[in-house]
Amino acid sequence: MEHIETVKWNVLERFSKVARFSRDTAANILEHPLARPIVPHLPPGVNNLLQSDPTVEEYDAGRLYLAKWALNVAEQAEDAARLEHPDQLLSNNWRKRWSDTELKPWEEETEVGTFEVLSGDSTLPPLHASRSEPLNAEKWFSFFDDAEGRLRVEISEVREAVFRGGVEDDIRIEVWKFFLGIYPWDSSRVERDSILEAKKKEYLDLKREWWDDPEVQSSSNYKEQKCRIEKDVIRTDRTISFFAVEDIPHPDPLSSASSTLTNNHLESMKAILMTYNFYKKDLGYVQGMSDLLAPVYVVMRDEITAFWAFVGFMNRVESNFYRDQVSMRKQLLTLDHLIQFMDPRLYKHLQKTESLNLFFCFRWILIWFKREFKWDDVLYLWEVLWTDYLSPQFHLFFALAILDKHRDIIMENLNQFDEILKYVNELSMNIRLDETLLRAETLFLQFQRMVNAIDRKRLENTKETSEGVRRRKGKDPAISDLLRELLNNESSQF
Repeated sequence: MEHIETVKWNVLERFSKVARFSRDTAANILEHPLARPIVPHLPPGVNNLLQSDPTVEEYDAGRLYLAKWALNVAEQAEDAARLEHPDQLLSNNWRKRWSDTELKPWEEETEVGTFEVLSGDSTLPPLHASRSEPLNAEKWFSFFDDAEGRLRVEISEVREAVFRGGVEDDIRIEVWKFFLGIYPWDSSRVERDSILEAKKKEYLDLKREWWDDPEVQSSSNYKEQKCRIEKDVIRTDRTISFFAVEDIPHPDPLSSASSTLTNNHLESMKAILMTYNFYKKDLGYVQGMSDLLAPVYVVMRDEITAFWAFVGFMNRVESNFYRDQVSMRKQLLTLDHLIQFMDPRLYKHLQKTESLNLFFCFRWILIWFKREFKWDDVLYLWEVLWTDYLSPQFHLFFALAILDKHRDIIMENLNQFDEILKYVNELSMNIRLDETLLRAETLFLQFQRMVNAIDRKRLENTKETSEGVRRRKGKDPAISDLLRELLNNESSQF
């Protein structure tokens, strides 16, 4: 049974990466010998893809069309409101839904009185989320003293500045070196220069483990990993100028690459990933890592620095690539709990449509929304997430924010697992980043307030000092350990 569960995850992971899902695509995946034993265990919506007739497919396609049309109408209304109030990135209707006085639907779902305390407490400040201009060079350098180049402000001040607006292009390379652990926050200018020299020597020593060793290069493991890296790199971000042009002969005429030409940046990417394969022998190279490396490499513009920045990024997300997928399951389960806690109605709809596996969120979490946004937006989003300003797991609130934006359309128009999968996958490159970040921050603040209110209510009940607040029948909503971990603000920073 454990083997079946593992294969089920692997198969559904492949579903999560499909941008335009069809009956033929489903058939090709599910007819694979490894997939056949788990077909009975898949959501009915997946099996329905194999057995659906064209008439039903046309009807389903019509529902998807209506869902997209509804989204377009809603966004046009929001754009019109924004023209009238240019300082508002989120509509008043959405703000109203998450205001303190709009918690009755949640209360009705759970049948608890916790939010009678919230809505009745006039001392609570309004929830406030904000975005700002990107951090510029003048402000960045003002964080450091002139004498030694040491940070002279609290790290939290830097984190907030980057969280609020990201950073401008001309300082991104330096800022990322701190957030990705190349530079310690308490280092001086001289110490940072020494660190770079030491990192250069260490990288070259690591690279020699495979670069100068014919015996290693003749091993089957090396050849397999080299082939895997080659195939992934030549398909990664080839529209970016760094990787688009092929202007030198391929160094390996026997390579599995489709072209006999390459470029220096592609070869550096391959070298970084192969070196990482030897640096992390217990993990090695796993498909998807090239997606995370490409933006880091382009920002660093240097093979050695890019390697160590990539190591810093992987220290944060390497468990996403573990073969047992425990970390991915935990993150999806946390998101499951978060949806249930924050939006029971959406949760019930996902439950009804056999969609609580949340595999349409798998790709988001695995490679940190890399394929959901345009290049510049990915750079901006990643540096915001690296700050850990509100939570080291803020990416889950970001995922929740995307679902929250589309909740009404999903609940009103999409009634099958495959419909939701198609709809969510086709949001790629059509998600408004600043609006989603605002929504994610507001959701976090609301979550924090709800947890505090429930804890406070339980404490009052324990002490039998309810102070006149009427308690309704029913249980308080459960706050799982996974949910409480979201409020643990211990940074993943170095």
